[in-house]
Amino acid sequence: MKNRRRKSWVLAALALTALAAKADALPLGLPGPNLPNLPAGSVIGRAGDAVDSTLATVRRDLAGRPVVSSARFDRDPNGARVVRHEVLAVAPTDQSLAIAQAQGFEVLRTDTLGALGLTVVVLRAPSDSTDALKTLRAADPSGTYEYDHIYDPSGDIANASAAQTHAAPALKSGTVGIVDGGIDRKHSVFADANIVTFNAVSKTDVPSAHGTAVASLLVGNRGAAPDAKLYAADVFGGEPNGGSAAAIVRGLAWLAQNEVPVINVSLSGPQNAVVGAAVKALVARGFVIVAAVGNDGPAVPVTYPAAYDGVVAVTSVDNAHRIQIDANRGPAVMFAAFGVGVRAAKPGGGYATLTGTSFAAPIVAANLASLIARPNVAAAAAARKRLEDLALDLGAPGRDPVYGYGFLAAPGSETQTAVR
Repeated sequence: MKNRRRKSWVLAALALTALAAKADALPLGLPGPNLPNLPAGSVIGRAGDAVDSTLATVRRDLAGRPVVSSARFDRDPNGARVVRHEVLAVAPTDQSLAIAQAQGFEVLRTDTLGALGLTVVVLRAPSDSTDALKTLRAADPSGTYEYDHIYDPSGDIANASAAQTHAAPALKSGTVGIVDGGIDRKHSVFADANIVTFNAVSKTDVPSAHGTAVASLLVGNRGAAPDAKLYAADVFGGEPNGGSAAAIVRGLAWLAQNEVPVINVSLSGPQNAVVGAAVKALVARGFVIVAAVGNDGPAVPVTYPAAYDGVVAVTSVDNAHRIQIDANRGPAVMFAAFGVGVRAAKPGGGYATLTGTSFAAPIVAANLASLIARPNVAAAAAARKRLEDLALDLGAPGRDPVYGYGFLAAPGSETQTAVR
């Protein structure tokens, strides 16, 4: 009897292992079985209305993505994660698409981003992304092709001895945007907040720890700009491939379409031609992008998109104005703000103590939103100059690679008139 029972358990375990291996073999981003449209992470097993969704119990990262094996991503030559079997084409001609198709590529999606003046085509590659991109670039050297890189939040939950809280700020209006993960809009911190959302990835809204925290630091009832209107682009969507370059560009295009003058991007990743083209287009039109410098250590340069020309790169300090120990450094750093041991909302209610350059960037974004009424090149330049003058110089005199121009507090010390 014991042997039969043990044999049954072994067979069941082998069957489950085989099913899991088969599922894991499906490349992310590629068509899989024709399954019902369930939330990411749900278990198939519904009987009528008796649906046992495990959305809340799936292990997710700060951005709300299901935690999956890194083997399910391709890697670029520098080791950065990219969406498996996908390549991005920027404004390809009909001839370029014909060349790509002759090489075995398939058009998966075309994003016509009028607000950015860009067209991005997502191509399904016939092989590993690295080999496929190399082949395509050789076959069509006049085209612009890029990996669909994966970007990550620039912050984490940490144990800190003291949590920073903002005093009630003076900013009573303005518009600001974020490119981040989903927000738990049911949290009490957003009871009076004016939030407009857009999911650039899926139809499923999955609140994330990172997106909820960043939004609360901006428009929460104790945030830096509680009465500002927030446009929030969810570029993760609760999907394993969330945070891709293509999704980020879609989020930026939506914010540009809504003429959101200041955009907070508390994400970091590698240089990417598609994201770079979107940032360049936004800056040229007078939008201001505020981005976190990254948390990879003082020997590592500022990450992207913070490192792009024209982006306001923000680092993090503690309540004694000491630099966050693992903040990236370099000539791109423009300002510093509180980002060590900050108190921010977490999904499901309550608050968490957080550390990261992610959580410093919203303070600088709020300052800029108090100065810029609409996208405008002259207004953007005047606002940046205003903050340079207001910043408390730290470190070496003048702008330096650690603190930039210096420290900025939440916009509560004085009422600033919007530059028009």
